[in-house]
Amino acid sequence: MKYLLALIVFVTGAYFYPQIIESKGGPCQAFEAKLTGEIGGQDQNAGLLLGLASGVSNGELGKQIATREYEGLPSGLACVRAYYTLNKDNIRL
Repeated sequence: MKYLLALIVFVTGAYFYPQIIESKGGPCQAFEAKLTGEIGGQDQNAGLLLGLASGVSNGELGKQIATREYEGLPSGLACVRAYYTLNKDNIRL
């Protein structure tokens, strides 16, 4: 029973961690924030455009990118997985 409780706490923490660290309201918004930060570090113009787009989209841009990458998952879980597996060397500008 205590292992099940520990697993539930771990999974819940892993789901909400991106939202808390990025200070955003949802996992897709947190993924957008991380993506914007990574791209902004590589190319300032692309980072500026993505920052403007993510400010307007309110999580929809991150949701589209994550669900395209992980089609079999619901959008919230796809955004969390994309947040953890974002490879800054593999970002296409």
